[in-house]
Amino acid sequence: MLNLLIVDDEPIILAGIRDMVEQENTPFTRISVALDGIEALEQMAYFRPDLVITDIQMPEMDGLSFIREAQKRNVRRFIVLTGYEKFEYAREALRLQVVEYLLKPINQSELGLLLRRMAVEIATAKSEQQGEAKESERSTDKYGNEKMRMLTDYVQANYNRDISIADAASWLNLHPAYIGQLFKRETGQSFLSYLREVRMEKAKTMLLDMQHMSMEHIARCVGYENSRTFYKAFREHYGITPGEYRERHVK
Repeated sequence: MLNLLIVDDEPIILAGIRDMVEQENTPFTRISVALDGIEALEQMAYFRPDLVITDIQMPEMDGLSFIREAQKRNVRRFIVLTGYEKFEYAREALRLQVVEYLLKPINQSELGLLLRRMAVEIATAKSEQQGEAKESERSTDKYGNEKMRMLTDYVQANYNRDISIADAASWLNLHPAYIGQLFKRETGQSFLSYLREVRMEKAKTMLLDMQHMSMEHIARCVGYENSRTFYKAFREHYGITPGEYRERHVK
């Protein structure tokens, strides 16, 4: 399904062009019309044309000025259909990369053939863009996955030190903001939340496997400078103190 916008200040001609397009059964199944360039530009707020057929001589805004403004809105394909065979018009249309410059009256079958050819070009371009977008997405995902692996390796190797997201970013030669966004996208949590999660898991293991090790020593082993900070973090994470955890699970 492709979108076609037809712009002409003469209502009879406008209706005639629309009828011809509909009778030709082209892939342009959604058709909108406008009586001048200003109305056409307003429509672009909600109707995104794949192709525009426009007259040149129109009130308020001529067709070439309209094309310039439409191009600023990322509309790229235009057919000029005019009753004026002027070299200046054709030259300017060529400079604006108009795909066809046709003179009125237009033959219906000729218009149908042109629209079908344009539909193939548009469909091909869209397919290529989608392919490029998917490839870019795969590349981005691969890059992100590799960086995540390196980040988690860094945390696993350095959780026992006083590290921050800035340290991890510096080690990977990346911006801290990117590290934060990457962690959030891949894990749904912040870098600091992940770091604390790793520390808590390590602490649980040490609490059970090294029952005679003091809380102060365990705290330092998992990256906390004192047992008080460690107690607070452990209780916030698990709802009980390290001592209570050890006592319950040892029993």
